[in-house]
Amino acid sequence: MAIIFYDHLIKKHEIHLLIDGYGEADNHKNKAKQLVDDIIHQAVVALILEKLDQKKHIPFLNMLHERPYDPEIMQYLIQHIGTDIETEIHHEANRIIEEIKKDFEDKK
Repeated sequence: MAIIFYDHLIKKHEIHLLIDGYGEADNHKNKAKQLVDDIIHQAVVALILEKLDQKKHIPFLNMLHERPYDPEIMQYLIQHIGTDIETEIHHEANRIIEEIKKDFEDKK
């Protein structure tokens, strides 16, 4: 699981512990964690693209593709969307994590 510029805003620890608690093989657990990361990533990118002016989509996506770990991406978003984008990313990721946790709990 690669480092992404918004990782500091997202608390995935609980969901990873929940996955670790299942009696599955480690490779299945790792795949589940990767799937959770992918779902969160897609939701965050969708949120950003919704908020970002369409003319800024390509530069943002290029930065994300070339250097997803770069904290300068967040500065770019703050400059073009506003300082509340960090809070919005945090809330969107938490919403997704809570949905996933609920799905896990419903399966028990």
